[in-house]
Amino acid sequence: MEQYHVSADFIFGTMATDSRRLGYVRAELAGMSHRYRMEPLAPQPGEPVRLFVTLGPSIVADQVCVYYTTDGSEPHGERGQPAPGSHVAHGQRLSSHWDTLLWGYAEEWAIDLPPQPADTVVRYRIEAWLREGNGSLWYSEVIGATAGDGSVVGQPGPGDHYLHEMGYEFNLTFFRRPRTCAYRVGDEGVPGWLDDALIYHVFIDRFHPGPGRQFANPPTPMGIYGGTLAGVTSNLDYIASLGTTTIWLSPLFPSPSHHGYDATDYYSVEPRLGTMADLQTLIAAAHDRGMRVIFDYTANHFSNRHPIFQRAISDPHSPERDWFIFTRYPDLYVSFFGVAELPQLDLDYPPARQFMIDAARYWLEQGVDGYRLDYTIGPSHDFWTLFRAAMRAVRPDCVLIGEAVDTAEVLRSYVGRLDGCLDFLLLQAIRRFFAFDEIRASQFAVFLNRHLNYFPPGFSLPTFLDNHDMNRFLWVVRGDTRRLRLAALCQYTLPHPPVLYYGTEVGLSQRLDVRHADGSGHPEESRLPMRWGDEQDQELLDFYRQLGALRRATTAVWRGKRTITHIDDQRGHLAYTCTAQDQTWLVVLNNASQAGVIPVPPGRWTVVLPSQTAELVAGKVALPPYGGAILRREA
Repeated sequence: MEQYHVSADFIFGTMATDSRRLGYVRAELAGMSHRYRMEPLAPQPGEPVRLFVTLGPSIVADQVCVYYTTDGSEPHGERGQPAPGSHVAHGQRLSSHWDTLLWGYAEEWAIDLPPQPADTVVRYRIEAWLREGNGSLWYSEVIGATAGDGSVVGQPGPGDHYLHEMGYEFNLTFFRRPRTCAYRVGDEGVPGWLDDALIYHVFIDRFHPGPGRQFANPPTPMGIYGGTLAGVTSNLDYIASLGTTTIWLSPLFPSPSHHGYDATDYYSVEPRLGTMADLQTLIAAAHDRGMRVIFDYTANHFSNRHPIFQRAISDPHSPERDWFIFTRYPDLYVSFFGVAELPQLDLDYPPARQFMIDAARYWLEQGVDGYRLDYTIGPSHDFWTLFRAAMRAVRPDCVLIGEAVDTAEVLRSYVGRLDGCLDFLLLQAIRRFFAFDEIRASQFAVFLNRHLNYFPPGFSLPTFLDNHDMNRFLWVVRGDTRRLRLAALCQYTLPHPPVLYYGTEVGLSQRLDVRHADGSGHPEESRLPMRWGDEQDQELLDFYRQLGALRRATTAVWRGKRTITHIDDQRGHLAYTCTAQDQTWLVVLNNASQAGVIPVPPGRWTVVLPSQTAELVAGKVALPPYGGAILRREA
């Protein structure tokens, strides 16, 4: 029997390791850095906007300006002179500071843009130049990669050499070019139903094959197990029993893979999953139960088998050739992390952009309630600004949740452009505390406070313990359901919508780690078929049902003012209260392998939901190893 191996968390992308983070940050800060920093983050009608730009030590410039438009057109200009139809705003130098990482001086600049009426989309480009010099530099970004040697093609940047090591490691050549940025005036905020949501994440092929059918048994988890839309519909009562208000469906468009993130058609349903009628039945049945349905939507890339891409590579004169960025036609092109099977669309090119917007509009018209947007950091903020405006025009109450595996600053930059982002940063902290024992209770508590205060009210950060791209939580803790319950207890008492990945609630784990012994990645190991019937851990399921019911019934337990009441790093204890109006709730967590006793604040308390057992004795609550509880203060 193969030894039980648990790998460290690997968050896919350019921020996966310390060395990659350092290289990425250095590359950005060495040049002209904007990172969509602006005040206010979501401007209202009549509010001026201030943009912030940093010129790194290698930028030779003493002038900064922004060219902008308000009619939807592309902004243009040169060395402070706007092109016809564009406007210009000149920057002011705020300060200079020493950057030890880059061993040189950087400058901070601000550019003020005038107020605009509601629904105006302001598109802008940032230029820097030396008054007594020639030429100019433009704010640019690495927008994708091809297979290669670590070099950077397109517009060179002063920090490109910092990217070389990362590109060499991945066998990638990065592509950089100037970027158009955008914001929309009059952000209407996030639909209220998202605040109260409890989301159940269904991987369709692995959830249920449908009434009277059995799962297939493919030779590897990369195969097809036979889950269907009808299988989801037939188990809506089960999903609802978890307190679910929203179902997140994995990609369901036609695709050559089991996961569906490589669509070949954006206007139909993958036949093995079902028909359009099956989908309409599922949506209607979910709505009848008061549940919303959101799709997993990939705008950044699709399958190389998609007819549009096939036309682009078969005919150099095809109008669709410009939908993609070829570095050597027809065999080298920008793709998702250099994977040739996943060509990346140039969503700054109007026809490609409109195609992705139109397809998303179509599904909203069919009754879908919103999207989880795959790899949000691929397309530009300009794209997402226009995308959100187009979706709101169809469904004012639709929600748009980004998958942005990046820094907190980048996540916050989507305020006003999306309704929220999946909270990968909290995911890492939860797993480091409850699963890997890498941080202490005080570190986790301080992270929580700082993290929740960093983002403005109304920006949603759905929380989760695991997903389809990483080891399941239960695998990491080697099947110890006590630790899973403890982490879930904490998750469900935090203010943002919880996401429950299918099977977590019944003890579904893995056969192998997502990183095999040879170092290769296999996320499909975390996508095994759902357990049903006697295979389910009924006690764990009952706990999750109680947890969901409590969150639905008592918003004060997660929406109230949060106060830390007790921390003991030596014993792994953490406790906090949540107070709203006339209710006060207490959450106590014993994240240790020994039983513990945690003091409770003054008052009369009742244990409402323990993760295992909890006993109140003389102003303290006694908890078993890896035990926690939610308590209510009585009037």
